[in-house]
Parts: sequence; structure tokens; C-alpha cells
Amino acid sequence: MRRLAALVLLLAIACSKSTPENPFKYPFVTPFHLKPQQGKPYSSYKAFYLLTEDFEPRVESPSDIENIRDVLKFASDLSSRNKIQWTHFVDVNALSPAFVSEDQQLKTSCQAMIADLKAMSSGGDDCELHLHGPLVPQLMDFASAQDKLHIKGSTVENAQPYRQRQSFFFHSFYRSGYRQLVASLTYAKKLLEQAVYDGQKEVIAFRPGGWDHGSTSQDTFLYFEALSASGLMANSGLSIGHFGGPDWRIGNDPGRNLATVTVGEKQLFEVSPTAGPGGYVNPVSPSNLAKLAGSLREEMPVIVAVYHLGALQQTAGSEADINKQREALEEHFKNVAELASRTIVYPITLRALLEIMSEQR
Repeated sequence: MRRLAALVLLLAIACSKSTPENPFKYPFVTPFHLKPQQGKPYSSYKAFYLLTEDFEPRVESPSDIENIRDVLKFASDLSSRNKIQWTHFVDVNALSPAFVSEDQQLKTSCQAMIADLKAMSSGGDDCELHLHGPLVPQLMDFASAQDKLHIKGSTVENAQPYRQRQSFFFHSFYRSGYRQLVASLTYAKKLLEQAVYDGQKEVIAFRPGGWDHGSTSQDTFLYFEALSASGLMANSGLSIGHFGGPDWRIGNDPGRNLATVTVGEKQLFEVSPTAGPGGYVNPVSPSNLAKLAGSLREEMPVIVAVYHLGALQQTAGSEADINKQREALEEHFKNVAELASRTIVYPITLRALLEIMSEQR
């Protein structure tokens, strides 16, 4: 009997080691399925299409910024011509020269870049929050001087073996602690709201740099607790498995990439990327959007694509590679517009999608 019990224990341990960590199965994460609705602009479509990009450009010189401004104009023109809006996850640390640089030319250039983002959001784009670590010290000092906040701490500060890419959560929590994590999210949120929306609209969602929301169930709960404490209502970017390993996966399949996350008395939303070749659906990589859109019945799937506009900066790669990506983006926008004309995919921003999810919750 003891041998049998020992064998069962060994088998359980073996299974636990071979099973990748899957945040979508954590007890506080509940799958969310969008129901088709009648009488809506999207009622006749098969799926929503959400185009996101992580805005984390190189901003070390005025020429860097001038280059990314050209990229933003290209992205804006694509949107205008094809009626497909971007959701930009803006790394607020990339905006820091506009607030704290002592180089007046760099500061002015960065302020002009922010004005471009502001114009794109006025035209229908959505701007949400992105960070790869805490706010840089100079920006934190600037933000806290504008609006001193009382940031609560947490009783959990211990480090654990880490399965994830050591990016946002690692550098914010494990290196600096929970209070710094919440402070960075809170002040970055306020800075972005003032910079892009003149304080008239809230930033409501976050995407963690490196898809790093912590390494365990406890980490991920603390991560969502910090989002809630910072006034954010949604996350975009759960990842499964061990970073760099064969089980590593960003997001999930259509119909499985949406969830609600319960933190105390609050519920946050999760809108993860759609898993695909190379990690997720990418507008410059081949993907069969029509097939993804028709993959489910009796619910409205959400296809979430991810790009980085910084990949089009001159410092990011060769001219040939950049031109190839530009051409791929042009083709992708045409494809999505054509699918939209056939009522297959309905382009939407994250903000608009979260309104629909809130109505159906």
C-alpha cells in the first residue's frame, strides 16, 4: 500500500514537471466568451479583429524621433485608407525626454512625437499603457512632484524560481518591490492620460514588457492586484510555459484568449494575443485570418494581432528588411479591409472591445 502511495506521488510530481505553467487555468482566471448580439454594427460579422502594437521606439537623438514620426505617419495613413485603427501600448519611458531631457532639441522632438500619438488617438486610435520595468528615476521624480500619491505595499516580497523572461514584473517587483510596481503603473498611467488625452480620458489597459506577469500563480495574482490598485481594468498578454522552451506560448487560441480575473471584489479583463507562428498573430507574418475568424460557432472570437512600429525605425534593421515589413503591412491592411468588406472580421480597438465585454459580463 505504501509502495502504491509512493508511486502515485512520483507520478503526480512527474506530471507537474511536464505540464507547462498555464495562467489561463489559475483559479482566479475565468474564461470569457463573447456572445453574438443582434442589432449591433458587428452583428453580421464572424469575428473581431484587434490590431495592437507595442510602441517602444528608440529615442536617443532628435534623428531617432524624426524617424519614428515618419513611421507613425505611415501607420496613420494605413489606418485612414483601410479604416482599421491601431491600439498602441505606449512605453511611457520612451516619452521621458519630453518631460525630463536637458537637451532642448531632444525634448522638443519628443513632444512633437507625443503630439502625433495624440492626433492618431483623436482620429480613432487607442493608446494604452506598456512598460518593461519601473519608470526611470527621473520620470518618477517628475511625476511624483506633479501629484504625490500614497502607494500601499504588499505583504508578499519574496523571490521564487523564475520561469518567465525577466522583464516587466521581474524588474518592477523582484528588483524593486510591490510598492514600486504600483507606483510605476499609477504614475505612468497618469502621465499617458495627460500626454495623449489631456486628462479627459482614462488609460484603462496594460501590456507587460516581455509578456512578463510573473512566474507563478502567486506572482500573477500580485500582478493583477497591482493593476487593480493602479486603476487599470484590463491586461493584454498572458503567456504559457517556460520562456525560450518548447512549451513557450504567448496568448491563446481564438475563444480561449479572453478571461475575467477576480481580485478581491473587483474583476479585471484579460484580452490576450491570438497565438500563432512565432508566438502570436503578427501582421507582417503569414496567417489565415479567415480561418481563424470561422474557427468557432455560437460565440464571437477575437483575433488579437501584435506588432512593434519601432521595427520600422532605421536603427532597427537593414533598409531591405524595413521595406519588406512595410510592404507586408500594406498587404495585411488590404487583406483585413477585404475581409471586413465580406463581413468576416470587424476591426475594433481594445477600448471599444472592453465596452462590449463589460456589457456582456
